[in-house]
Amino acid sequence: MVMVSFRQRLLRWLFFLGVLLVPLVSSAPHAFGQDEEPLPEDRIVVDIDAPDEDVFRIGIPKLLGAPEAYVTSGGAILQNDFRLMPGFRVIGPSAVRHDYESIGLGVDLEAWSALGANGVIKGLVGGNEAGLRVELRFYQSSGGQVPALVRTYRGPASELRRWIHDFVNEVIGIVTGTKGSFGTDITFARKIGPGRKSVFAAEMDGHGVRQVSSGQGVSMLPTFGKGSLWYTRMSKQGTFITNTRAGGKAIIGGRGINMAPAICGDRVYFVSSRSGNTEIYSSNLDGSSLRRLTQNQAIDVSPTCGPGGKIAFVSDRHGSPQIFTMNADGTNVKRVTFRGSHNQTPVWCQDPEQPLIAFSGRDGSFDIFTVNLETQEYKRLTQGQGDNKDPAFSPDCRLIAFTSNRRSSPGVYLTGQDGLDQNLVIGGPAETVRWSD
Repeated sequence: MVMVSFRQRLLRWLFFLGVLLVPLVSSAPHAFGQDEEPLPEDRIVVDIDAPDEDVFRIGIPKLLGAPEAYVTSGGAILQNDFRLMPGFRVIGPSAVRHDYESIGLGVDLEAWSALGANGVIKGLVGGNEAGLRVELRFYQSSGGQVPALVRTYRGPASELRRWIHDFVNEVIGIVTGTKGSFGTDITFARKIGPGRKSVFAAEMDGHGVRQVSSGQGVSMLPTFGKGSLWYTRMSKQGTFITNTRAGGKAIIGGRGINMAPAICGDRVYFVSSRSGNTEIYSSNLDGSSLRRLTQNQAIDVSPTCGPGGKIAFVSDRHGSPQIFTMNADGTNVKRVTFRGSHNQTPVWCQDPEQPLIAFSGRDGSFDIFTVNLETQEYKRLTQGQGDNKDPAFSPDCRLIAFTSNRRSSPGVYLTGQDGLDQNLVIGGPAETVRWSD
């Protein structure tokens, strides 16, 4: 009998969790079983000559007023938000040929229609750093001269970014029926030195990247929950789960390895080896009321929260790593991926009307896929650009964040559910990205 060391088991578990790229046993792809088919090889092909009828073209001329610094920065935030949002195309100041300044916050819809605009945003900035006043108006071509949305914001200049995000979210809601997710945060881990990883957070557009763990030792596998950032720490005292409120002190520790928290409702779901094998457990937020949810000799890892109290996780109980779901109490376990020989790091769309799970699948390199749990329809979002891993849905499920090590431009990317527009928002190495509610 071949004895497997603790370190070997740890490396294998981390590989399943998507933290390491080097598997313990073999780098060769797993052979497909009888119930496994290859993942789709090609991304969606779009006819570039077809009319782009589903795109909303929004005109965003330069904001009016002063100080110039806030006029410029406010306009840049507006344009970038709509650039990142699937289904929108920005007609920026450089495309405008008519005089839009002389009519103030009014709009010449005929001139904008000639540019193909379906809507226009006009804005006026006034005041100073201590007290800004910003008025924003959104016009739709079908609404004539009456704006569909008017908002006036007052306060310190430090609030400008939040105001713009709030206005953009409302515009998206008017156009699509569902507000946007701008202003929410993402978190991720990255290597910061030999044997050192730390947890970082930023706004979802990449603004304000900040380190939230100590930088000492290894902090990884972060997630949001109950007003804190939760993550795994590996130290001389063991591998345990903590959060930012606890200051890096163990909340869930004990025998074996405890890692990969997911905060679902009022409980923490996590991976533990306290029984000698990796299983999924849950506990109260303070680590009490421990419950073991899986009972299998396979490796069970990567719990993630779904709508209606469901949990998704990864298991190799059928021979290769695949995505499974179960109830919050561990009952009703179902396998949900049947294509690909190595699927990992699932994340659930929280909209119950969209039964989607995004995951990383390996077919030589890792790429991002989605699967519809009702129809078993698979979509490939990335291809041929290095390893793309660790997807995370935005709260409205329109956007998917993921990490990539693509040559010359590694980092955190955002894309839509079709994978067609991929935008780098945070440069540099990154892993295990997660999105706030």
